[in-house]
Amino acid sequence: MSRAPSDAGFSLVESMVALAVFALAGVGLTQLQANSLQTLARVEARALGELAVQNAMVEFVAGRAKPDIGARSANVTVAGRQWRLDTTIIGTSEAGMRRVSVVARALPKDGAEPGPPVASMQAFFGAPKGGAS
Repeated sequence: MSRAPSDAGFSLVESMVALAVFALAGVGLTQLQANSLQTLARVEARALGELAVQNAMVEFVAGRAKPDIGARSANVTVAGRQWRLDTTIIGTSEAGMRRVSVVARALPKDGAEPGPPVASMQAFFGAPKGGAS
């Protein structure tokens, strides 16, 4: 018993359609993976920026002195990355209280200007009304 040539397997057109479908799926998965990696990098940068900001606030708490009013910037290293911390300290309507704002920006390796803010935190320091200063 011999088979007819049309029953011998997939035709060239069917094979090309199947290849095109798999190629489209592969492109979609590649784009999804690239998007996941970009998201991971942003989350990592934000977590490390938050850590840098929290460390700066802890230094204010550990100092136990009222921070001086003004603005300053400092470069710090956290987890092998360089960060610029912009700190702004302003007085409040409450005597003896200061509002401290710290903003973290990632410093590029090529020495260019820092990028947009990645993390920020605000806190109030000082003695409460009627308390010891």
